[in-house]
Amino acid sequence: MSAQPLVTCRIDLPGGSLSRAAKRIREASLTDLTYRFPLGTVVIEGGVVVLSVEDVTVFDFARGMLYALKDLEKDGEAEYEFTEGEGSLLMSVDSKHMVRMTADFDDGTIVCDYEQLSAAVRGCGRSLLDVITASSPEALRNPHIAELAASLEYQSH
Repeated sequence: MSAQPLVTCRIDLPGGSLSRAAKRIREASLTDLTYRFPLGTVVIEGGVVVLSVEDVTVFDFARGMLYALKDLEKDGEAEYEFTEGEGSLLMSVDSKHMVRMTADFDDGTIVCDYEQLSAAVRGCGRSLLDVITASSPEALRNPHIAELAASLEYQSH
């Protein structure tokens, strides 16, 4: 059996996107965090395949992908639909814990180990929390951000 390519996941935020939201982030509702800000680009790479979507609410991605991973593990398949209809990630897992991920907005299939994907998604979420807390140290007082941090076992720096 050949080794599967490493899967990575990252969130790119445009310069200044959090500085505009920093004053509101502590009081932001789940609706604000799901539909309004912060906006950025999500990039998932596996081998030569790059799945990328721009101008999405990245907090929602970090939060929603955790639910999708649970569904994937429990049901053998899952879908993550980007907020505002930007597209979907479609995932299935086989008996050997190998995940196949496709997107309806890009070509290619990423094949990786479930644990690899889970670690990449969790690392991506933790990196987002690093950026949010650096921009707004009080962000973890927001109950929705605190809930994501707990789900990711996040330790602020």
